[in-house]
This record gives sequence, structure tokens and C-alpha cells, in this order.
Amino acid sequence: MHNFAIKRGIWGLMAAGLCLLTLAPSMAAIPKGYGLGPEPDSAARMDPIPKGYGFRPSTEETPVTERFLRPEVCPEIQPLPQLEEEAPAAGPAETTDTVLVSATEQQLKERAASQLRGRGLTKEQNEVLSLRLVSETTLLVLLEEGELTTADLIYLALPNSRAALLDRYNAWAADHPADAPAEVVRQVNLDRDVSFYENIQIVTDPDSLTVLVNKNHALPSDYVPQLETLGSGYGSGSLRPEAAQAFRAMADAARKDGVSLRGVSAYRSFQTQRSVYNRYLYYNSQAVVDTFSARPGSSEHQTGLALDINTANVQAHFETTPAYDWLQKHCAEYGFMLRYLQGKEDITGYRFEPWHYRYVGTEIAKTCMERGITYEEYLALQSN
Repeated sequence: MHNFAIKRGIWGLMAAGLCLLTLAPSMAAIPKGYGLGPEPDSAARMDPIPKGYGFRPSTEETPVTERFLRPEVCPEIQPLPQLEEEAPAAGPAETTDTVLVSATEQQLKERAASQLRGRGLTKEQNEVLSLRLVSETTLLVLLEEGELTTADLIYLALPNSRAALLDRYNAWAADHPADAPAEVVRQVNLDRDVSFYENIQIVTDPDSLTVLVNKNHALPSDYVPQLETLGSGYGSGSLRPEAAQAFRAMADAARKDGVSLRGVSAYRSFQTQRSVYNRYLYYNSQAVVDTFSARPGSSEHQTGLALDINTANVQAHFETTPAYDWLQKHCAEYGFMLRYLQGKEDITGYRFEPWHYRYVGTEIAKTCMERGITYEEYLALQSN
């Protein structure tokens, strides 16, 4: 039995050796880097894992989602499903933009009320200022920073005040202490605190039918409006289409009443006005010329909204004619107003011109003609 056991053991060892020899070729085909890694002290000798296989070394700053097997390298491996981010739950209705805006407005009102308290203002002034400070937050910030005085607030409480003119209001008040705040604002809005042609502003809306053009507000030198000829039977020249149509309608109505209205000087370009002005300078001093002729850029004729009717000569005494009388009664019905009134030379800068009419639309024209005010005065009273 003993010899048999020895022989059986020898046969077992031989069988095991044969298995190892059989498996050896297939083991050699395993790529380097698969299976268990080497001991830590031999890690430096590891062959790198082929790109796209297994996990990348943990020392790389790579997002976790990029460390998994790449399907383009191992197509048989399906990509991991992408997890959809859970949509945030809808907030309550109270968090809408409308409510947030309301809350902000309420906070602004509280800040405004806090700043206005104890300044000796009337209830009406406080109400007007509260609304204005909320709508013009720059003013509220200036007030909180101590940049606005109580005098400034009194001016700002007036509906026709302009925040940009506060310094000029204060300067006028210092020179005219007897003027009430409303009068201070009116005078400065009329540019009475500056000399004619001293502080010329180039208008930014020359195409507006209500554009103000005078000795302080000039048109760009290259401005040319869209024009339409007055047409046969209505005189010479061109106007903006709206003004030309209105003039023809007015002339037709006057003709039915036995009155003839004809345009004698309508649109003039910047260059034409310069020639006209310089021709007058040849015979008169500039101080005299400025009372009846506009410097180039400052003429309403360049707007295409103004024209001289029937004459442009002071010796014609147009103010004594039936045509002038008819215009005083009816011009506003067609959107025209007498532009340079008698007794308003200190405001307009021009002597009385009974023949010069400007198209501003029926509403404004009726207000000016009924109240006997200039266009400058009308605009000076308008809300900011």
C-alpha cells in the first residue's frame, strides 16, 4: 500500500505539471497592466494602462464622469446612462417678478419718506417728491448722500422742473431773491439765465414735429428733412409733408372766406441761411441782424415746419391786413401758430414777425394762440 501511495502522488504531480504547461501560452497573452497591480515598491515599473481602458490614474484632475471606460475604444461596453438633473420645484406664486418689483418700490417709498421727513415740506410736496424719487432713483441716492438741499427739493416738487437744471435754479434764485420757486424754474427753463447764442445745444431729435429751434437750440448743419412742395396756387417753396398738407388745407379754407394765403419763404438749408445771414451782415451790425435773422443752424426754416406767409417785409405791415386777422382766428385749427409775438422779444430774441408761422400740431397751436404765449413759454411750463 505504501509503494502504491507513492506512485499515486508522483502521478498527481506529473498531471499538475502538464496542466501548467498547457495553460502557460494563454496566460502570456494577457496584456500588461491587467489583473492585480505590482507591489507598491515596484509601482514605478508598471507599464501604463492603454488609453481608454479602465480608470485613469487618480493623480489626474479629470472629472469623475470621464474616468469610466470610453465606449469609442471598447464598443462592446455600453455607456453609462446619463442621469437627468431633477428640475427645481416651481416656486410659489408670491415670488414672481411682479411681486418683487412691488416689494422694491415699497422699499424705495419707505427710503424716500425717511429722507423727506422733518424738512418742513407741505403734504403735496412730499407726495410729488415721493413719486419722483421712486421713479428717478438717482435723485434718491443723491438725497441719501446729502447732495440735495431742501431748496433743491422744493424745485423738484414743481411739475415742470428739470433735475439737470438744479444748479442754474439756485444761481438764478441767488441773483433774483424776490422770485418765487415757480418763477425761478420758469425763467431758467426759458434759458433767461444765459445770453442768446452763448450756450447753444444741438438738438438730438430734429425730425420731431415739436422740435425747439432757436438761439439756444440749433439743428445739425447737415440736417435736411423730408420735403414736399407746396404746389401751384400755394406759393413757392417746400415743407415737411405734414406741414405742407396742413398749409394747403388752411389756404383753401381762407380762400373760401375771400382771403389769399401764399408761402413766400419756406424751407431753407443750412447753407442758404448762412448766405442770407451774411448778406444782412454786409449792411448791418451783427447786433441788429440778430434781431431779425437767425444764424445758420438756428433758423426754424431749416426744420421744414415754418414759413413766411404773403410777405417777409416789415414795411408791408402785414399785421394790418385781412390775411393776418384771419390767421389769428384760424391758424391753430390747422396746427400753425404765430411764432414771434409782439412784446416777447426778450424771450424769442426776434422782433415781431406777423408773417412767420410754425407748424406744431393743433393741440399745441391752440394752447399757444389762446393764451398768447410763445413756443418757448409753452415748453417751459410742460412737465418733466
